[in-house]
Amino acid sequence: MRFTLLLFFVLLVGCGPQDDSRPSESERMDIEAEIDTTAVVSAGQEISGAAFQTLSRNLQQAVKEGGVKNALEFCNVRAMPLTDSLAAHYGIKLRRASHQPRNPVNRADSLEMETIKEYIRKIEQGGELKPVTYARGNTITYHAPIRIPGQLCLNCHGSPGTDIAQSDLKTIQELYPEDEATGFEMGELRGIWSIQFPPGHFDQQDE
Repeated sequence: MRFTLLLFFVLLVGCGPQDDSRPSESERMDIEAEIDTTAVVSAGQEISGAAFQTLSRNLQQAVKEGGVKNALEFCNVRAMPLTDSLAAHYGIKLRRASHQPRNPVNRADSLEMETIKEYIRKIEQGGELKPVTYARGNTITYHAPIRIPGQLCLNCHGSPGTDIAQSDLKTIQELYPEDEATGFEMGELRGIWSIQFPPGHFDQQDE
């Protein structure tokens, strides 16, 4: 079970339109003063947790049936449709973004890169990584970190020939010819959860 959960947490990053505009720091502070960030973080944690649980149940079966290779194939075909379905259920946009994506559609946009760079800086300084929120117009965005939590995760994202078996590397190259998601070390940032709440989302909850 622990192997499945650790493996899933980083695989899901590899498995909506991007908007590169972002508010200035002063604009962000002014707008965030007007929103309930506690509610945003609570909702973000609930949704990302639900996504994790939904995909982990399916990935657990994939690993049980065929190991890492089968898990990679599961993520390639099933992960995004499942998270898209969950996003539709909650009425939000949900994705996993990375500075080194396995799937190019998960490449971080400029706002996501801002968060990623800040998380990397905090890791280097030994700081704590906490969820962050942004507000642009009436759209609220939630980001939370995804890290490499243990040695088992390096089976898919570590160093080829050392952590990644040759047969699994071949599968990665076949499924993801533009893969950039190897060479990670334990504890490094793999990417982030990125959730966008539409205008009025929290107003509806307050009614």
